[in-house]
Amino acid sequence: MERTEAASALALDLGSSSARAILGSLRDGVLVTQEVHRLTHRAQMRQGSLCWDIEALNSAVADGLDAARQALGTHPASIGIDTWGVDYGLLDHDGALLRPPRAYRDARMARHSAALEGRIDRAGAWQATGVLPMEINTSYQVFADLQEEPGLAQRVGALLPLPDLLAHELGAPVGVGRAIASTTGLAAPGARQWSPVMAQAIDLPESWLAPLVDDAVVSGSIAGTGTAIVRPGGHDTACAVHSLGLAPHQTALFISCGSWSLIGATVPEPIVEPGVLEAGLSNEVRTDGGVRLLRNLTGLWLLQECQRAWGEDDVAGLVEAAGRARSLGVVVDPDDPAFMAPGDMPAALGEWCQEHYGIEPSGRAQMVRLILESLACAHAEHAERLAGLVGSALAPGAPIHLVGGGARNRLLAQMTATACQRPVVIGAVEASAMGNLLAQFEATGAARPQDRDAIVRQSCQRAVLEPEDPSAFTDMRERLARARIR
Repeated sequence: MERTEAASALALDLGSSSARAILGSLRDGVLVTQEVHRLTHRAQMRQGSLCWDIEALNSAVADGLDAARQALGTHPASIGIDTWGVDYGLLDHDGALLRPPRAYRDARMARHSAALEGRIDRAGAWQATGVLPMEINTSYQVFADLQEEPGLAQRVGALLPLPDLLAHELGAPVGVGRAIASTTGLAAPGARQWSPVMAQAIDLPESWLAPLVDDAVVSGSIAGTGTAIVRPGGHDTACAVHSLGLAPHQTALFISCGSWSLIGATVPEPIVEPGVLEAGLSNEVRTDGGVRLLRNLTGLWLLQECQRAWGEDDVAGLVEAAGRARSLGVVVDPDDPAFMAPGDMPAALGEWCQEHYGIEPSGRAQMVRLILESLACAHAEHAERLAGLVGSALAPGAPIHLVGGGARNRLLAQMTATACQRPVVIGAVEASAMGNLLAQFEATGAARPQDRDAIVRQSCQRAVLEPEDPSAFTDMRERLARARIR
């Protein structure tokens, strides 16, 4: 049987410390990926503000395109860019970037967050947007900009989130994809329109707000190359969820696990109820137009910081040893403020256990086991909350889809299955890049949306882990609940 010609696409998967260009080739329903370029970058202080190195990010895009052209012998058929959320660039009325985009860790929001919450309280902001109010949100950042820079309102022609800014630099018209818009705290639930309530609270000029556009459609092309520019979902988690291969209205639990664990449920429409706010959940739009109802939890950051403190790069060896180690019989709260800042994480974990339980881990293996059991219990707690809010579509026994770097950690996946008492379906490790590429192939007609699940199944090895006896995790969660109220 004659093989069809391969379709090509380039995913630019930009994280807050590294940028990767992943070339994808789709032939006969199988997606093959190849990393063709990688760049490390970091935020820098410029004129008193923490800013992203936009020159480095643009170079990563250009160098990735060049590397893809060399690998293919021609230009890729399309390109899509995904990044982290909340940060943005401001264009002037001539379309030029006014200044380097500022980073979400910049200090200016802390100076003005109380003033914004005096104008619209957290419940009001959440009702207007469906997104959990946080100081790093675009809404807080923009308010701080307007407070600190008199005259800025008149100088800005458009606000573009980072993926849309970089796409515009390539030649896409000014616009904002619905998925990334939904993470800003400026859009109404579902991101079909900008929120007039938030715009009024911030004194945000309507002229700043670019048109909202659907994702997974061709938005332009790079001059002289024929390479189509596709908005693949913009946000890396939207792309990761797209890699699950779910139908637009399918409801399912997922965890995108890396330094952070983003646990959520795919639902057809936003759920804007008091219980959702109390659970700390946000309604973020999926690449295909559905909704990701999710919570951001501390994830493998705890292990990564322990590795840094120990000077240990062999994570597989640490996890293998943890699998043989005796459980301490207790877990920590991964979201406790004691674990937020970089530092001596082994000491912080030991002190937390000593303070709350009067015991602490003995050795690295038991420390790693403590971390993984703690993450599994956190996953179980929030999976139960999501199931309670979403209802019968997430009945007991419905699986959890696990993707991202944590998908490599079989011990964590098994612990999560057991703590949650749900099968865990292990998906793509490079989930954001895969979802980005799938969105491009769907936009250019190289693949049909209804074939997404089949492509994922043929392109990455899925494994299903069944839950085991949960009694140990039940005991640990009960001890944690008692420790929290002391």
